[in-house]
Amino acid sequence: MDFLPKVRTEDGIAFIEINNPPLNIIDNGVITAILSILDEVESDPSCRALVLSGAGEKGFSAGASVEEHRPEQAPDMIKQMVRLFERLHNTPLVTLAAIHGVCFGGGAELALACDFIVASEDVKFSIPEITLGCYPPFAMLQLPTQIGNRRAKEMILSGKGINAEIMSSFGLANLIVQRNELIEAATGFLQKILINPPDIVSLTLKRMRMLESSNSFSDNQQMGQLFLEDLMSHPDYIEGITSFLDKRKPAWGNMRMKEKR
Repeated sequence: MDFLPKVRTEDGIAFIEINNPPLNIIDNGVITAILSILDEVESDPSCRALVLSGAGEKGFSAGASVEEHRPEQAPDMIKQMVRLFERLHNTPLVTLAAIHGVCFGGGAELALACDFIVASEDVKFSIPEITLGCYPPFAMLQLPTQIGNRRAKEMILSGKGINAEIMSSFGLANLIVQRNELIEAATGFLQKILINPPDIVSLTLKRMRMLESSNSFSDNQQMGQLFLEDLMSHPDYIEGITSFLDKRKPAWGNMRMKEKR
């Protein structure tokens, strides 16, 4: 892989910048690198928080690799995503996604997996998987508990995105700031947490995450497995992925398939 996430640590905060231009696609290599960085920073007891951001002007991330959604690659892609979300769920670090520009699909799921989100005014937040003939297994766990079932269904079933103002009104973003203030604002947001006793912050966070049962590892595993079972041989899934890679409009069927009973 030519581009790897960049990391620096300052005042107890690790800053990981996804660096996979032009759109910071989250592929197997990016996930492996983030997991390796987590191993490194978690081993340092002076490190207490993590900020995830995206390099470049276009955005945080346009999502998971569509190429890795091919049926022969999808099982490994799902396994890696589950590993990443498991680590974020179990890390002793306070996690924050600092997002700007495009934040789509798997990138949005990664942001939602963090404890907090600070977004820039230019953010475009979207769960567009339905437009590719599939569904977002992890956002289906994340969004209902964060914004309610009706809003989650609207976002997931339409594939339509929302802006920073709506993110804030939905409670998805803790803070909306100007683009050039994003990392500074994320740092300031965390500092008001990190002034508190380190062990008690980690313990409290651990118990609060435990209560967020929809984000549990077992549920992520189950949804990942259902994704594979439901979609890998489905003609609309194959058409959606193929048409995207071929850069053409998908040709969907116009009727539901009858359910198997």
